Amino acid sequence: MRNVLLFLFLLMSGGIAYAQHLPVSGKVRDSESQKPQDFVTVHIRASKNPLFTDEAGTYILRKYALTDSITFTLLGYQPVVKSISELQKNGDIALVRQSYAIQEIVIRPQENPAYRIVRAAARNKQLYLPENQEAIQFETYTLMKGSILEREATDKKKGFSKRYAPYLDSLTLTDAPSKSASLPIFQSETVKETFFSRNPRKSKEILKASKVVGVGIERESQIAQLLNAQAEHFSLNQNWMRMFDKDFVSPIANQWANYYDYELEDSVQTESGKVYRLKILPKRAQDLTFGGYMWIADGSFSLRRIELKLNKDVALNFIKDLQIVQAWDEKNPSLLPLSSKRKFQITGLPGSDVRLFVETVTTYTDLVLGEPKPEEFFDMTHQISDSALKYKEDYWQNMRPEGFSPEDQKRVESIAQINRLPEIQSTVKLVRIMVEGHLPINDKIEFGPVFGAYVFNKVEGHRFQIGGRTTQDFHPNWILNGYLAYGTKDASFKSLFNIRYIANRQQWTEWGASYLNDVGPAAMDLNNAQLNSLFFSSFRWGEMRFPYQQERMQLWAEREWLPGFRQRVTFRHSTFRPYFDTKPFTSDKDGSAYAGFKTTDVTLSLRYASAKKVLIRHYEKIPIANSTAPIIGVDVSAGLSGLMNSNLAYQEVSLSMEQRVRTGILGYGRYYLKAGKTFTKVPLPLLQVPVGNETPFFILHGYNLMPFFSFATDQYVSLRYDHHFEGAFSLTNRLPLLKKTKMIMVAGGAILYGSISDKNNPVEEAVTGSGQRRFLSLGKDPYAEVNVGFKNIFQLFRVDLVHRLTYKELDSPLWGLRLSVSVNP
Repeated sequence: MRNVLLFLFLLMSGGIAYAQHLPVSGKVRDSESQKPQDFVTVHIRASKNPLFTDEAGTYILRKYALTDSITFTLLGYQPVVKSISELQKNGDIALVRQSYAIQEIVIRPQENPAYRIVRAAARNKQLYLPENQEAIQFETYTLMKGSILEREATDKKKGFSKRYAPYLDSLTLTDAPSKSASLPIFQSETVKETFFSRNPRKSKEILKASKVVGVGIERESQIAQLLNAQAEHFSLNQNWMRMFDKDFVSPIANQWANYYDYELEDSVQTESGKVYRLKILPKRAQDLTFGGYMWIADGSFSLRRIELKLNKDVALNFIKDLQIVQAWDEKNPSLLPLSSKRKFQITGLPGSDVRLFVETVTTYTDLVLGEPKPEEFFDMTHQISDSALKYKEDYWQNMRPEGFSPEDQKRVESIAQINRLPEIQSTVKLVRIMVEGHLPINDKIEFGPVFGAYVFNKVEGHRFQIGGRTTQDFHPNWILNGYLAYGTKDASFKSLFNIRYIANRQQWTEWGASYLNDVGPAAMDLNNAQLNSLFFSSFRWGEMRFPYQQERMQLWAEREWLPGFRQRVTFRHSTFRPYFDTKPFTSDKDGSAYAGFKTTDVTLSLRYASAKKVLIRHYEKIPIANSTAPIIGVDVSAGLSGLMNSNLAYQEVSLSMEQRVRTGILGYGRYYLKAGKTFTKVPLPLLQVPVGNETPFFILHGYNLMPFFSFATDQYVSLRYDHHFEGAFSLTNRLPLLKKTKMIMVAGGAILYGSISDKNNPVEEAVTGSGQRRFLSLGKDPYAEVNVGFKNIFQLFRVDLVHRLTYKELDSPLWGLRLSVSVNP
């Protein structure tokens, strides 16, 4: 009998424990209209982090005690307090609107009463910026979800193929009761620590943890960094908010009167004082502004809540329905919101109703004030913890403000199943080939460059090439790449082998060695990994102008001494042998500019790029965030005569600068300025040869209507400017036909001044494979071209009409269309 009683006691105890973990859920509605209320604060008394209702007004409580009480608050409504036992019986909440108190506002003669409030908020907003505090740090948890949407949920098998039907979910996107079918494609969680210091003015972000699941995502470390950049903290107390590579105007910016109008709708009394509700009205629908509502506290004039929607007339190309909601704590409303939600859709191709829905929710915790860090702590502005990708599920369960629902868990499982579909795996490989030019063979080796596997030209004939590179799974620090090629016409083998060692990726440190023996155009670096492999391979097709066999051995070392400041030293020995008839190159005045020679040289390269956020790849750092700080480069080279049988001594220097410049309502532009000079007599391969373009692709660091190797200089200055129009001044926002395309207009041009001194200007012509040839020298007139075109919001696709203004006698059309596929200019 005793054992039976003990069993019944344990069974009852287990039942009580289980009941404590049963989810409590319900909906929050307006008591009069019965409309569901989104982003209502649901605060458990014993918890430091509140929850928020979703678009349908739904909340779910999973972490609670039976003795807890729950408070539901939304500005403009009376707070509601319920016990857990009450919510277990009925979880639905009806919020009652508070009475208006608008008669208490002091109205100035002939002035909108809302202007006084906005003027004070704009004036005080600097007090509430984290970066303006003496010392501040806080932690954020961000959940980002992405789904493909199509048709209504009732037609989901018609909208998506039956193959994907088992993985479908549904989402409520608007106030309407209907739902859209959704196919989950990614979900990420990130935990970050952010630090600001005012004196000196410094900032730092540490990615503590990241977890990413997504269709086609193979390299979690890189995706984690990209999502970390997209989920970065932004504040409406700034004048400009940067999203989608654009600057949006805050409703309380210093320039608010130029962009916004306002209506004071009511004021409500809260525990911390009076709060005004203002309606936000953009003055021009095409500007990068928002409509919506904001609540501003009297006295402090700080934001308490804001609900923003981007006007549909703003030309964001494929972006639509951008919405932002932020809510601040009742007792601590000034510095950081409790939570920030951002959601938007990316529309599909013309004629398709497929859309990508993205939602990001960031929760702010662990605010610490007045504990400054030493200055050296900020030397590395963006840091990734070594264990960021290694945390297990129990860590994430503890970090989430609320545990995953069964629907969230189903998303993760569905994404894993979709990744195993053969067509998904094939598509991922194809995209990687187009973007990176390499095809994975296994986890450790990639074949490529794919576009160089076969080419045909008049020098080599049919050229066949096999090559590859190692991945991070081969070795995290050692990187190998190279190729072996054979030409049927010249009946010779060519080869390249590179070996690099990356000692430190955060403070980038590497050294390496390479050997090259190949044939290519004069002045073309055949070991240039910076050029797109498809564009680079185009130089080998057809007629190869001034072909040289290049044999080169080089050693290099590179170090990032300070954040953004990198130094590279290269020691190189090269032999150039022309593949055409020439006179020998000597030190005499009449020596041929085309002949073969040997050189041993040292190059010092310096690069400084402040305030740049970068993506750390296995073998390089890639900028992923634009700043307005200039990027400055200096290269100095010296040839050492006599060392290793070098034929000549020479000196050359080049300077470069590029910068993104904001132009207010006109959008933004970017200029590329470069200048160089060679001080001594050198043969053709060591002169400065402008990069021409005979491909259908648009290039920013070259000349799109200049034939390959048209000119050579020993002193030059070049400038390219590329402008991206935005807002009401964009032509695509004014003309009805262009407005429907939702494209963004781009325009710009390039100009090159240069000359070649008498000592480097050849008097003879070279007998190449296509006959007598000599390169041209720029005259008094500069080479100039202009372009105008259109791009989409991410500049994944861009098309430009280019016109050459000078040197119309060149063997190239005066007009041309150029395409580009890239991310950001």
